[in-house]
Order: sequence, then structure tokens, then C-alpha cells
Amino acid sequence: MKKLFLILTILLIVSSVDAKILKRTKKPLVEIGPKASLYIGSVRFGFGAEVVFNPLKNIGFRMDLTELSFGDYTQFHLNYVGSFDALITIPMRGLRSMQPYLHCGFGFNVLGNEETTTTFSIRAGMGINYPWSRTTDLFIEPGIIIYDPGPGDSETIFRLSVGGRFGILR
Repeated sequence: MKKLFLILTILLIVSSVDAKILKRTKKPLVEIGPKASLYIGSVRFGFGAEVVFNPLKNIGFRMDLTELSFGDYTQFHLNYVGSFDALITIPMRGLRSMQPYLHCGFGFNVLGNEETTTTFSIRAGMGINYPWSRTTDLFIEPGIIIYDPGPGDSETIFRLSVGGRFGILR
């Protein structure tokens, strides 16, 4: 756990360093956008929307707003498993048109009907933003989700997401 914390701290420090080589427009403070996701584990396909809050130049925070997914059955979720992810942009020399980033996060949800069910998930991966215009980015994002739906069970799901983000507040 200490090593993971140390690695995340180093990534945070390195990504927040202002690289003078990168000359790009400032990101919008709030972005919202649609996305399509392919889940491989139990094969599912989903359409959804997310919101990204960018308080710093190289760090953003994301929450999934909604998703409609299809597979063996259809599901509709509002902020599935209480998702919260950090997006850390990696400064790269010579890549002015594409911006690679890391994403990592967690989800926590408590459901109570006749029994109380607690679910937990950890997500991580990488992605690439392609600036389409000053306020619009296109992205592709492979990742992994480790999901714990209850005692004794856990699933590993691979996810590939593509979509766009539109700046709504600068």
C-alpha cells in the first residue's frame, strides 16, 4: 500500500509540472460528454455520459452520470457504483495533437432492500485525448475494473471506451 501511495504521489508531482514545451489551450473547468463502452468479462455494450471537473492543468476528476448497457439483459444506471476517477495528463514532448493520460479511481455503493448489499470497485487504465476544437476533445480509453459485488465474489472486467468531451464552463 505504501508503494502504491508513493507511485501515485510521484505521478501527481510529475504531471503537475508545467512543461513549457506543451503549448495548448487551457482546458475547460467543466466538461460533459457522451461515451460508448465495450465491457469484456461478461460481454456488454453501453452508451453513457460523464462529467469531468478540471481544477488544475494536468489533473481532472470524473464521475459517470448515466449509462444504458446491453448484454444478456439491459441495465440503466445513474452513476453506476458511485464512480469517482482521477485523470492525470502525462506531459509529452512533441505530442501537441494528442494528450495521453492515466485514469484511476474507485466506486462504492450500498443498496438496502431486505438485505444490505455493499459493492466496491477499483478502476485504472490509460487514455488519449485528441483536441478536436478549443472546447471539444475526442478520447479513447482502455482500462480494467476490479469489481466486488459481495462477500467471496470478485470480477475483473476490461473496458474500452470512446467518446467526446465538450467544455461547458471555462
